[in-house]
Amino acid sequence: MACQSLSQYVPLQRPALTVAVFLGLALSVGNSGEPAKTPYKINVRDEKATVVAMAEGPVDPVVRIRLQQAPNLFISLQGEQGQTLHLSHFPTLVVDGRVINIGQGEGRIEGMQKLPKSPSGKERHGHTVSCLADNIRVIQSIEVVPTRAPKPEQKRQMDAVMVRHTIENLGKADRKIGLRVYMDTYIVDNDGCLFAAPTMPNKVLNGVELKEKTLPEYVQLLQRQDLKNPGYVAHLGLNVGSKMDKANRVVLTHHGNGLGAWEMPPNPSNGDSALGIFWDPQALKAGAKRETAYFYGKGLGTAPENDGRFSLQLGGSMEPGKLFTVSALVNDPAPGQVLSLELPRGMERLEGRDIEPVPAPAANRAQSIVLWKARVLEPGEFQVRVRSSTGLTQAKAISIVKE
Repeated sequence: MACQSLSQYVPLQRPALTVAVFLGLALSVGNSGEPAKTPYKINVRDEKATVVAMAEGPVDPVVRIRLQQAPNLFISLQGEQGQTLHLSHFPTLVVDGRVINIGQGEGRIEGMQKLPKSPSGKERHGHTVSCLADNIRVIQSIEVVPTRAPKPEQKRQMDAVMVRHTIENLGKADRKIGLRVYMDTYIVDNDGCLFAAPTMPNKVLNGVELKEKTLPEYVQLLQRQDLKNPGYVAHLGLNVGSKMDKANRVVLTHHGNGLGAWEMPPNPSNGDSALGIFWDPQALKAGAKRETAYFYGKGLGTAPENDGRFSLQLGGSMEPGKLFTVSALVNDPAPGQVLSLELPRGMERLEGRDIEPVPAPAANRAQSIVLWKARVLEPGEFQVRVRSSTGLTQAKAISIVKE
């Protein structure tokens, strides 16, 4: 197997967002096909998009990670060619100071379900498993996801999974609940694989706790302890977006540390490594939920806010008193996604609501469209914004001056 230079992986830069925009703006067109004369000078420009970790580039739909679906909370993953990515991989709870080995002899498995199709009808690869213990329900969801492309001209690969844990307090009293995911690490042929992280550059990490300023966006698991020739590199991604709890710390240690307990001392691996991902205990009110997530696989997963990205288009006439349209073209809408139109003073909305749900795409299409109609009331400087519930905001700056 060809070895890969670590320089391909650290740290990954997010390319600038490029949005193909059709202005369709122009002015009213007369019967001759030529633009009608207007007493106004109109200029429209794109404002910089506001977004968290925007996904970029097309996706190769070939699934390049093997996911074994077991009817419990143990996770089993292999690389595309059957490479070993870990030996064991499972969650543990701490509830009011008591350790619960959920799904490992404690708790009742309530069932496993295949993930439903996406809103556009695409197949999703993965499943959910639910387990109940001490009035706490843990729903574990595993889904194959696209990862960042190593180079801008390359397609994104389906070579990692996103693992979510939804923790529900079903009791009548508030509880203090934490989650730890334990992984007995093993990369291809190395039971003592070591680690690297962008917050501690130029170091192979062994027996380290990563937290606060040293907690990275991702941790790399190295087949070989050589930063210039690391062999196979797997990624543990911690940047899952703003809607889910991010891990508080990651402990890199020796296999066996912390089994049956909560804490894991960061001891040297001594040829048999492991890691723990910690979401430290926090109060969870009766009936409330806490959701955590991380990525694991060959590539570096992208945050779920990236679903439902869209481009903003304007059409019609921007002359005061005339009709123009605001349309958003949404790619593969996220579940429950809504768009909000924000018009400044000097413009008014004529059709469409302030907040519109994104419909499912028409048959055999990957895009949905949301449309509003509006008009300009007076000349001036304006900014039209459309905000998505997924975290992305697109805007147009408009200048209308009477000549």
